[in-house]
Amino acid sequence: MATSSPCCPPSAVDDPRAAAVSVRVTGDPLDAGAAIAAVTRPHAGGIGVFVGTTRDSFNGREVTRLEYEAFTPLAERALARIGQAAARRYGLAAVAVWHRVGVVGVGEASVVIATSATHRREAMEAAAAAIAAVKARAPIWKQEWYAGDDRAWKENCECAHALPSVPAAALRGEGDHLDVAAWLGEQSPADVARVGSAAGSAHRSVEPAAAPAAAAPAAAAAPGLSEA
Repeated sequence: MATSSPCCPPSAVDDPRAAAVSVRVTGDPLDAGAAIAAVTRPHAGGIGVFVGTTRDSFNGREVTRLEYEAFTPLAERALARIGQAAARRYGLAAVAVWHRVGVVGVGEASVVIATSATHRREAMEAAAAAIAAVKARAPIWKQEWYAGDDRAWKENCECAHALPSVPAAALRGEGDHLDVAAWLGEQSPADVARVGSAAGSAHRSVEPAAAPAAAAPAAAAAPGLSEA
């Protein structure tokens, strides 16, 4: 279970020709204002922002909180690559892709994406494309908690092929947490490569800990974002 990412604080690239990409996988509350500040540039006249929060109900059931777990090295790489792809496609000045892990209460932010570009259209479209890619590719799982402490693991993605379902063997503590290492150990190399397909080589300003050898990332692009 990941709670923070001390090895990889938000940072910008050194290459002035490239957009600055800020990545966070953290157990701390997310501040949309801080994300906006991170992407604000004098030459960028438009900023696009997406903030995903925990809602209080699902299919008529009262939701009390969400709990996110992630395999941090792959999650960081995936978020960095998504940010890079969005920057290239939309000509961004800067992009921040931040995701929270751990318990996220009702009304609290679980994901914040901020983009800046010369014009508003590119910034807004980039933010929309980036959150779609995060939902589809980032190796992050969530558990939904309901009134009465009933709970259920939910797909934190919008395409079932991106992340194989969480097997019962990967749950520990009577279903309280996901043992991602055990889960990875049960997967075939092809399945693990699918999970890391959006990870690739991390942005050179982001240096996460090495992922397991079996999780060598493939070169596939994040959905909707060109790698060209």
